[in-house]
Amino acid sequence: MKPQTYGVLFLLLFLLPGCADHTRTSETLAQVEKIVVETPDSALCLLRGLTDAPFRNRAERARYALLCAEASERAGLEADNDSLLQIAWEYYRQHPGEIRNFCKTRFYQGKNRMRQGDKPGALRLFLEVEERLRPIDEPYYQGLLYLRIGDVYRAELNFVRAYRYYRDARDLFIRSGATRQTTEALLGMTSSALRMRDLTRARRDCTMALELADDLHDDTLVKRSLGLFATLYTVSENERIPRDLLQRIEHSVRRDTSAAGHCTLAQTQLFRNRPDSARYYLQLAEGQQADADVQAMLEYTAYRVEARSGQYREAARKIHRFIFLNDSLTRTALQASAGMIERDYFQERAAFADYRMQSRRMWERGVAGFLLLLAVIVGLLVRQRIRLHKERTERNLLLVREARAEYRRLSHSLEEHHHAEARLKGLIASRFDIVDRLGKTLYERENTVSGQAAMTREVKQLIEGFSENGEMLQELEQIVDMAHDDVMQKLRRNYPKMKESDIRLLCYIFGGFSPQVISLFMEESVANIYARKSRLKSRIKMSEAPDREQFLALLGPASEGC
Repeated sequence: MKPQTYGVLFLLLFLLPGCADHTRTSETLAQVEKIVVETPDSALCLLRGLTDAPFRNRAERARYALLCAEASERAGLEADNDSLLQIAWEYYRQHPGEIRNFCKTRFYQGKNRMRQGDKPGALRLFLEVEERLRPIDEPYYQGLLYLRIGDVYRAELNFVRAYRYYRDARDLFIRSGATRQTTEALLGMTSSALRMRDLTRARRDCTMALELADDLHDDTLVKRSLGLFATLYTVSENERIPRDLLQRIEHSVRRDTSAAGHCTLAQTQLFRNRPDSARYYLQLAEGQQADADVQAMLEYTAYRVEARSGQYREAARKIHRFIFLNDSLTRTALQASAGMIERDYFQERAAFADYRMQSRRMWERGVAGFLLLLAVIVGLLVRQRIRLHKERTERNLLLVREARAEYRRLSHSLEEHHHAEARLKGLIASRFDIVDRLGKTLYERENTVSGQAAMTREVKQLIEGFSENGEMLQELEQIVDMAHDDVMQKLRRNYPKMKESDIRLLCYIFGGFSPQVISLFMEESVANIYARKSRLKSRIKMSEAPDREQFLALLGPASEGC
């Protein structure tokens, strides 16, 4: 075997494992894309198996990085995905046509920003994704985006704006059939309505969220819904909580040791008029770290507990603490929300005015276009009718002119035919009969010697005229053409390579001369004339000439003269 063959085989053996690895990587990524939504933990296990796998190009590496970040987020892992998302962003920023992966990358970057406390930065990224998603109809992903934007606005205490985004997210999730996400949007709407002190709307949204959570049998969502119900009835001082609802709340937070859970337990004890037990749970919650919303709710619950137990000085201190935590931020949020509502109102009014103006203009343009189109159609129909009438008149006149020209042509042709026929008859009567008769007489030699000599001289003069004089031969061809439908012209056209002597022979035959006279014209024997005639007849019969039948008819039967 040649050394080159060994080299090729070695190269193939070296490349085959790499091809197999690339194929396995592509198949694994495709499988992860199918299961990452339902089972993110399994997707993470598959992706960890590709840590040291080779990637064919930047697109595959970016796809891997984005799937890792998505699986981590869906699995609820608090992992730092900035490096992975940066890899994906470096590729997808140069390929904005891949709209879904582009938006996913910016969305998870925004979630990272929000986790790091950079809410304005997260909001900018979310709004960028919103702008990108507008041209395409993706209700589920757009709902997720609005859910996160609502979280940003709620964290910034812009509850009006947050409620509107939560509501839009709920509508989009209902369209896509995502019940769990619909419940989360309703819980966001409930929290925003509570902070706006819109208790009617909060109760309605929380009731819907609890019903959906029960249908899903999701304990986490049920627990969040019941906790919001506890806060709702704590804030609502004039309504008593239903007993069965209170029992469900107590059962859901019985083993919850977080600050929010202790706050809910304190509220349940307050509903049962047990201020000492409620104070105990509040003391447990104070020793734990809580976010701003939970801390504010702890202060308000403590105020309600102290007021219920008659400790009004302590109740005043707690309510002052609650006001201290919320007053400045709440005022800023409400002012911003009011300004935003006013701005949105005027924007909607302006947009509605523009819409009406555009509709009116479109209607006017449509009517004007319709009238113009109608006028054009009517004009075209009238013009078409005029053109058809004109063409019909011109066609009739043309037919009349053609009929007149045809009549003149036929009249002229008829006159020429009559003239040619008369001339032909005269020539045949005056010349051909005499020549034929004299030729036969000369040939048979039945007269006296002197008469025969005189007749011979006369016949010879005529014969020499037909055999040698070109003008008489041309006249003879013209006469034969007139008598037999241009047979000589057809003969020359059908057989352009035929000898001139053969054409002369056929001309004599078509003219009706006998073989004896033709032998005198051609100065050949009669037997030779018969032989040439037979040969020419066979040639014509074997040919594919268009006028062959006419030539054969004029040549007569094969046995003639033999």
